[in-house]
Amino acid sequence: MKEDFRFIKNPVSGKWVVIAPKRSGRPTVAKGTEPICPFCPGHEDLTPPETYRLGGGEKNKPGWLIRAVPNKYPFAPIHEVIIDSPDHDKNLFELDTNHAAKMFRVYRDRFNELKTKGQVVIFYNFGVEAAASLPHPHAQIAVIPKKVGMDITRSVTPENIIHEGKYFTVFIPQASGWPYEVWFLPKGRGRLFGDVTNPELDNLVPILSKVYQKLQSKFGQKFPFNFHVYHGGDWYLRFIPRLRVLGGFELATGVYVHSTDPKEAAQELSW
Repeated sequence: MKEDFRFIKNPVSGKWVVIAPKRSGRPTVAKGTEPICPFCPGHEDLTPPETYRLGGGEKNKPGWLIRAVPNKYPFAPIHEVIIDSPDHDKNLFELDTNHAAKMFRVYRDRFNELKTKGQVVIFYNFGVEAAASLPHPHAQIAVIPKKVGMDITRSVTPENIIHEGKYFTVFIPQASGWPYEVWFLPKGRGRLFGDVTNPELDNLVPILSKVYQKLQSKFGQKFPFNFHVYHGGDWYLRFIPRLRVLGGFELATGVYVHSTDPKEAAQELSW
């Protein structure tokens, strides 16, 4: 029987890849291979047994507000899907801020539950262009073995500041990897995401929503995006609108070409 996944290190570059054959069986929005949404209430039997739920009702039954289940197509030893809400259409930033704040508390609680088992990566794909395989909005948590070195940017010094809040600095790095990518840097430095407080999360959500709304007014109501939470010390959140695909030059060199100056993008989004 084939392994679900295995991690392989490139001996030349030192970078890692994951071979995960089971991923080829994922349903995709583009192919229309999922006629019944497994994340909608009443279809709980179409997912593996839940690992976490917030809300009423029996386990693996309707009544939940937020639900976490193992990913049926994993690429890591622990790989969970966190379903935003029973609403099939609204993403995290289209739900009310109280619910969105609960989502981030769930992220934090799952991070703390899993952090002793490896490197906990929290990420969110919305839209086909952002690699979402199902339209019902959801986040994912993957726990990567500690031996695997991940090519993730560490925290950077804020520049091109969009907003200075009580707990967070919001900015666009001048050497951004993607146009209009926005970083949310907590002012309490040197901590893991699992150390974030409820007041900080309650402050983060409306700031995130404000940036989302500004980008939405520029790029359309359902523009595709990703975000991820840095897994190590000095955590941050990086939000990436998926407005373009990489070209041959960028794939060949790792050098990104932008048509919008990050300084100008920050001015457009600032308040």
